[in-house]
Amino acid sequence: MRNPRRTFAATLPSVLAVLASAVFFGLNAIASKALYAPPQVFDPVSLFVARGVWSLPLFLLLALATRPRPMPHLSWAHVGLFLLCGIAYGPGTNALSALGAGATSASHAVLLLSLFPPLASLLAALFLRERLSRLRIAGIGVGVIGAATLTLSKSGAGSSLAGDALIGAFLLTWAVLTLGVRVLDRSYPPLFVVGAFGTIGSLLLGAIGLALGCADAVLIPIVHGEPRTILWFDLELVLFLSLGGQLLQGFALRSLNIATVVALTSYGSIFAGLLASALALGERLSSGEILAAAFLVAALGLALFGGSLRHPSRAAG
Repeated sequence: MRNPRRTFAATLPSVLAVLASAVFFGLNAIASKALYAPPQVFDPVSLFVARGVWSLPLFLLLALATRPRPMPHLSWAHVGLFLLCGIAYGPGTNALSALGAGATSASHAVLLLSLFPPLASLLAALFLRERLSRLRIAGIGVGVIGAATLTLSKSGAGSSLAGDALIGAFLLTWAVLTLGVRVLDRSYPPLFVVGAFGTIGSLLLGAIGLALGCADAVLIPIVHGEPRTILWFDLELVLFLSLGGQLLQGFALRSLNIATVVALTSYGSIFAGLLASALALGERLSSGEILAAAFLVAALGLALFGGSLRHPSRAAG
């Protein structure tokens, strides 16, 4: 029989890591909107290209420094998983979040993070055979209602159906990335996994920049070296979000199950993002958006309390 105190002590560091990463994820859309605002520093394409190239040295150094010795056998399945995670991270989460933030309001982008738990829970149930409880199934249904209500609600902050759809696609790739990291963490050190898929994703973003003729986007943070760029691009998007958030998530996934990690991430991200969108961008929620937020928060609660905190393989004892 499990000791509740021992379980709490074992999971507390991972829970704190998730909540810390949630702040960085919640500020993602706010940082993008702040950099798009007049006088404009970036457009969505130049933002994800610059972010990829500037993040590349950090991920590469991390992968080299944490490379396991001796290196485990790298099967073709693992090669495919690393490539999948790199695609999901670079052209997926980075590019789609930048494009989505440019086409919808920051508050919509933040509230739609609540779709992350149902998406990740469904994928975990399908591919990793993690148990999907009745509460989580109910949470998925409530979350769908909330997302539909939010998308159909009117906003005075420039939201759009296309922008909301891009954010939804970003969340799907984030859920795929989370599952891939979970599987790779079983065979490789978590920091190495982050460094490897981050390097692949950053290289792909740089390649997209070259293909689109946007390679000069790399120079924008140097040309526009004012405090706004340093705060939102250098610190938030490159250091805290790209590297710090991924490291904290990788650490947490070693001991917590996916549904718990994504639910805690969504709760923290929504709280931090809505607070920042009001304080930094002056956005306010309409009555329809408040109703949608109530549905979405309820869905998160069902997802969070619908199962055990700990990873299934570590829950016994």
